[in-house]
Amino acid sequence: MSGVSGLINTSLSGLQAAQQALQVTGNNIANVNTPGYSQENVIQSTTTPSYLGGQFYGNGTQIADVQRVYSSFLQGQVWSASASSSGAATLSQGLQQILGVLSSGSVSTQIQQFFSGVAQVAANPSDIPSRQAMLGDAQTLSNTFQSLGQQLNQIGQGINQQMQQSVSSINQLSTQIAQLNQQIANSAGLGNGTPNDLLDQRDQLLTELNTQVGVQVVRQNNSQINVFLSNGQTLVAGSTAFSLKTQPSPYNQQNLDVAYEGAQGSVDITKNLSGGILGGLLQLRSQSLQPAENGLGLLADGIAAQVNGQQAQGLNLLGSSGTAIFQTGGVQIFANSSNSSGSSGAVLQGTITNIGQLTGSDYVLSKGASGVWQLSNASTGAVISTSSGTVSSGGVTTLDFGKGFQVQVSGTVAQGDQFLVEPTRLGATGMQTVMSDPSQIAAASPYVGSPGVMTSGALVNTNLGNMMLSAGQFVSSSGAGAVVVNGLGFPMSGSAELQFSSGASSGSAAFTIKANGTILTSGTVALGSSGTAIDIAYPNDPPGGYYQMLLSGTLVGKEDTITISAGGAGSNGNAQAMAALSTQGIFNGGTNNANAQAAQLLTQVTTQANQAQNQAQAQASVLSQAQSAQQSYSGVNLDQEAANLILYQQAYQAAAKAISVGNTLFQSLIQAL
Repeated sequence: MSGVSGLINTSLSGLQAAQQALQVTGNNIANVNTPGYSQENVIQSTTTPSYLGGQFYGNGTQIADVQRVYSSFLQGQVWSASASSSGAATLSQGLQQILGVLSSGSVSTQIQQFFSGVAQVAANPSDIPSRQAMLGDAQTLSNTFQSLGQQLNQIGQGINQQMQQSVSSINQLSTQIAQLNQQIANSAGLGNGTPNDLLDQRDQLLTELNTQVGVQVVRQNNSQINVFLSNGQTLVAGSTAFSLKTQPSPYNQQNLDVAYEGAQGSVDITKNLSGGILGGLLQLRSQSLQPAENGLGLLADGIAAQVNGQQAQGLNLLGSSGTAIFQTGGVQIFANSSNSSGSSGAVLQGTITNIGQLTGSDYVLSKGASGVWQLSNASTGAVISTSSGTVSSGGVTTLDFGKGFQVQVSGTVAQGDQFLVEPTRLGATGMQTVMSDPSQIAAASPYVGSPGVMTSGALVNTNLGNMMLSAGQFVSSSGAGAVVVNGLGFPMSGSAELQFSSGASSGSAAFTIKANGTILTSGTVALGSSGTAIDIAYPNDPPGGYYQMLLSGTLVGKEDTITISAGGAGSNGNAQAMAALSTQGIFNGGTNNANAQAAQLLTQVTTQANQAQNQAQAQASVLSQAQSAQQSYSGVNLDQEAANLILYQQAYQAAAKAISVGNTLFQSLIQAL
């Protein structure tokens, strides 16, 4: 096209191109703060020229494309960093909560206060106010454990609620992405252009989705994408979205797991999820919260078991054997919801047997072939041990895998059925002080040895030598060379006499132990040596074992006698032994005492919290850098847009002027004709 009409038409195309470019620039400025918006640029090109008179004449310009400034690599970095950052932040926030609970509880302080109260009773065993103060300290200690356990349990309930919210958000985002996939596919059929705004909206939804859970994005074609979870399960396929749901754990119904609703039905994918808020919550529960609950429960179980065990070895103010001061939550055993109906009548009960062997882990107990049971670590799945158990006359099978607890199985369990065993989870939440009468504190030793003979209810000492029976201690078995005494009873009624038949100042001396005129046993002691152990057998269980006292000295008179009797109101041997438990290694194979175990638990959580906080800060920095890089490339630059406004305004004005010139020429031509 040439002539005046060519001038007008080419100028009109320039006017339209400038107008469209101004529209794109205005859209960029309007969306400068829109999340996920990518800057758009116009791609301008010439139209096909005309050949006239041996020459090619241009026919103006056109907008070939409105192109968004986009980098799939940089966008992928933002998605990945969003999943890692939100997951790390969720884990860090949760660990700070757990650390706050354990730090505010002052467990170590309460433990020290309790054993300080025990020491006060040992210093004055017949003093009722001291005994009452000790029970008050015991109540404070159990209340502290109970409160901390409940607070940790509340954190677990909070995790369940957050998981439900996260899964709901994931399902909503997945549905919206699938809908946008369809809209983008429909838009692609309208022409050669691309629906940039829809693509930006979809990318922003994918960013939000990665904040909830880590996903992988695979582009199906130019218009649609597929979204996969970290375990490979399809979350979005084209215009179809698949759902997640929370459901009760197959063992403990109070915990929620995550299931995938696919074409093959519901599949538990809890252990396969990572990244995002949901992945952080699952990691927090399995790697931090549950170990903290187990560790706190182990501490409570250990203190209660040792104190109650020592209490059972002594005598209270009434001369009776000691009863329990504390009670803790029992071993939890949950049947798998997928177990066969053949196990419906079976009853499994757990009992803690050895605190030093407890690890704070949870276990899965499964019935194998030929009646062989298998114990596996619940977290790692590693097989720990197998056992056929011991069957009692009543048909109860007792299983002991050397992990500090036993399981008694009553009834029939089908092969392949599984049970979750949590030995210490309830130790803290179930802890309480069950003793209320201060006179029931067993401060007295069960047996004491006093030089002299009981005469008319009074002890008369006419001994010529210096032989003594030391304060005793409980031993589980009698050692070599010990003189074992049976028949004294527990609690002991009356008294017994250890009597030497002849005097001696060197060598060895023979003695007999008799009660009510009956000789129970006899032995010898080497004078001036470390002495001979006198092991008095407990007739009941608990405590079982022996009460061991050491006979020693350098001089013996003929018929010198040491009277053995039950400890009275002024006896403090058992209270001293109980106070000594504060420094006795009872945890971790006997390497940690109660305070060391409490410190270890707090240190473990503190270390995890610090590491998680550092990781969260590092991931937040990575996310910030990824977002900055993406925005630097795709974000709207207002300075650039301002320059474009001037550029396209001038182009528009110039094109309008050219049209005006063409119109003037056309009017002149008409007037001439």
